[in-house]
Amino acid sequence: MIALTLLVSAALATVANAQSLEVVNSCTEGVFLYTQTSFGTIDNNVAVAAGASTNMGISTNWDGAINVGTGCSSDGSTCTTGGPTWDGDTPFSRAEFNFYAIPGSVTYDISLIYGYNVGMKISSADASCDAFACTISSGCPVPGPGSDTCYSPCCSSASACSGGALPAPAGGCVNNAGPGPNSPFYYNTCPNAYAFPDNDGADGYTPADNVDYTCGNTAITLTLCPGGTSHY
Repeated sequence: MIALTLLVSAALATVANAQSLEVVNSCTEGVFLYTQTSFGTIDNNVAVAAGASTNMGISTNWDGAINVGTGCSSDGSTCTTGGPTWDGDTPFSRAEFNFYAIPGSVTYDISLIYGYNVGMKISSADASCDAFACTISSGCPVPGPGSDTCYSPCCSSASACSGGALPAPAGGCVNNAGPGPNSPFYYNTCPNAYAFPDNDGADGYTPADNVDYTCGNTAITLTLCPGGTSHY
């Protein structure tokens, strides 16, 4: 009986840690999910209705990001924010995941480098792993399209972002790596999200916030519009 109990417990643990990436849309509007991949595969151009969820069908070695589009056409070809192109005119929130570098683990972060359009929370089935979350409800230095959206912290104005979220001319993020003109607002509002490319302390840039986390449980949930912000 003890042996059977141990086997059942081990099986349950395996199920709980089964690798997956579930997106839960807690927003009041439908969204489109657009993905970027460095390794492996994932579903792309995925519509998720308000209150619905979807499994992104990742491969075991997937390394990439999910960008969120709002106010999108029925086929996802155009959006008010986010969308299939990264032109800087349509800011978006971005969640990044690496299931590739450390087998059996996942490293994740929330990036505001391309702007903000919906709140995000990344959590694991293992509650001991940091659950990063970011919600911006007001105060964007450079307000974006729609309501409560923000242009990239690297852009001093909406027009500066029109050439891309990391504008090359003066006024962008330092060397496309360090802080931008509006990074302080972002790292003060969401301390566990990237406010500039090297916000993790690379090349000595500060503040070096807690913006990356590696979790040994790979059953991951990305919640949109979670209604809260983490402060690890």
